[in-house]
Amino acid sequence: MRSMTMLRAGIAVAVALVAGVPLSAAAAGPGDVIVTVPGPTGSGGGDGAISNAQLRWGLNAESGGGAFAGGCNFLSAGRAGDAGGSRVWTRDDGLYRAQEGAVRVEKPTAEGGFATASWETKCLDPTGAAVTVSSTSSTTGNQIVIEGGTGQRRDGALDIRWSGSFTVAFYGGMTYWSVTDPRLTLDASGAGRLVATASGFGTSMDDVTVWNPIAEQEVVLADIRSADVGADRGFSVTPEFRGVVSVGAGQVARSGINEAYWGSFPQSFVDFHRQTGQQGYWLTTGGVRDAAKPASPVTVSYDATAPVAAPPSSGGAGGIAGAAPENPLRRAPASIPAAASAASFLAMNAPVTTQPQAAGLVPPARGGLPPVVAPLLGAAAALGIAIVAVLSMMGALPWQQRRVGP
Repeated sequence: MRSMTMLRAGIAVAVALVAGVPLSAAAAGPGDVIVTVPGPTGSGGGDGAISNAQLRWGLNAESGGGAFAGGCNFLSAGRAGDAGGSRVWTRDDGLYRAQEGAVRVEKPTAEGGFATASWETKCLDPTGAAVTVSSTSSTTGNQIVIEGGTGQRRDGALDIRWSGSFTVAFYGGMTYWSVTDPRLTLDASGAGRLVATASGFGTSMDDVTVWNPIAEQEVVLADIRSADVGADRGFSVTPEFRGVVSVGAGQVARSGINEAYWGSFPQSFVDFHRQTGQQGYWLTTGGVRDAAKPASPVTVSYDATAPVAAPPSSGGAGGIAGAAPENPLRRAPASIPAAASAASFLAMNAPVTTQPQAAGLVPPARGGLPPVVAPLLGAAAALGIAIVAVLSMMGALPWQQRRVGP
């Protein structure tokens, strides 16, 4: 009898392994020996294989903010092709995609959920209003979602790879670059990095006629510390930015004004953008949009069918609005694409720098003149004109006097 019981248990184990069902559910008969064998960790648990991980990230608030030309900055699924030059994308270009393969772009809704983005909604915030450059808290909140990640957790360390690409477009597409096949590696303490292959096209805000393909290169997208790699289903973590020093990219000094959002993306990331023309958007430069530049949280779910909740979308610097300087250094393209609108023309031809006047150079206005002053000034002017006219008729003006000789 015991041998028959063991035989039934063995058959149950074999059937369960083939069918992929939990072993505890496979042996349910009376007197059966219940055998439980740990399975892969695709849906949480300890060490093991991961087969369908999800990566969700919006990079930063600026990647969904308003732009000085082109409408807005936005994310697009897939690796965008060659636009042929620095210009604003149109629907007919076919460069923008809301979804490609395992990659899609989602935006937060007014109800607190997420919806797939579209060409029509890519520049709208969750309330349906167009994003603007006037506030760093104005952002679409768009995020890239990549599924199908494979890897493993071993001794608490994590290694996941995703296959797919997405594109980061600024100024309506006048400058853009792409990310391909990101890989996340974290040790047992939750420290590590998210890397990927970067590519794109190089231009210059001083000369948008420049347009050069950029060779593929590996860059560090995010340095990560203290991620909760031991969580059952996944985690959210904000990459390093605040307090990070960057070299050779125009980072301004830390001060009391920018302390809340001062920092930089990883050095290799910033160095790559020396070629794209976007370098100033990934570190603190003293610009009006600085508070929108800090990295947004990265959310990793070990099973895309049961994702962990992503943090609510917010504006720059965790929702800090109006914290940026009011008189920033600002760079703008020197030439205008043929398709640019009048508004774009004005924005793109604004002075390269805007700085406050030195104290005392131009006395500040003290308000309007008292009501009685204007009439008195008018009367005095009229009286003066009348006196000059009378003296002229009498020939009594100095230049009308004839000199009498001796």
